[in-house]
Amino acid sequence: MRRLLFLLALLLALAACGGVEIESTPPTTLLPTTTTTVGLTTTSIPQPDVRSQDVRPFYQGLGTESLPADMTLVAMMTSETEVYDSPTAREPSLTLAETTILGTETVLMIIEGPVDGWAKVMLPIRPNGSEGWVKIDSAHIYVVEGQVVVDLSERMLTYYENGEEILTTQVAVGTERNPTPVGRYFVTDNVTLDNPNSPWGPHALGLSARSETITEYNGGDGIIGIHGTNKPGSIGNAASLGCVRLPNDVITQLHEMIPIGTPVVINA
Repeated sequence: MRRLLFLLALLLALAACGGVEIESTPPTTLLPTTTTTVGLTTTSIPQPDVRSQDVRPFYQGLGTESLPADMTLVAMMTSETEVYDSPTAREPSLTLAETTILGTETVLMIIEGPVDGWAKVMLPIRPNGSEGWVKIDSAHIYVVEGQVVVDLSERMLTYYENGEEILTTQVAVGTERNPTPVGRYFVTDNVTLDNPNSPWGPHALGLSARSETITEYNGGDGIIGIHGTNKPGSIGNAASLGCVRLPNDVITQLHEMIPIGTPVVINA
């Protein structure tokens, strides 16, 4: 009820400002159906929290300053995205592909704005914590209310929604040689593995985080993920190449709950 009242009041306020576009319907197609990477076949799932208008409406002109602390603004890009060092920069510093290596529509976590068609975003690139400015006139903007917190020392993962603990579980983390990188990231992919008995279990969440020791793996840039496992005995240990391993029943629950764009905080 608190969220609905807040969103209704915000919509009325935005409409009163004039010049603000509010999409009446979400995009009809957000994610491809099937993608393949080297040695890994996955199926990208629809994101109900992004698609469902009565749960996650899309907005244009909604700023991060207007959001409660437990909400995050996410931009789903609709084409290749040019990234600038600032809104006044003449040339882009890099260009992001329209989709991730797993075929998911590129999303970026907004950390400032949108202002005058620009937003400051967190980037899924090296080095970890990279930021940039993007034009979001044609992006789909939506709100995420959850957050994942990983405690490496306790080897625990907790998922929160609206500040309330929804799920907590013991996990396996990276070894001393290939540690799980500490920092603030976001979910870039939510996929189902064609082989549920694979090393990644039945489902995986790709993150904007990158390994600090592995620069190429399985066709990707050493991408850190949260996923299941075919080695349940490793849970609770420092046993991975940097990813966060969960029991398969737990990653299945998270797979069904977490939309892409969800913030992920990894603490030492």
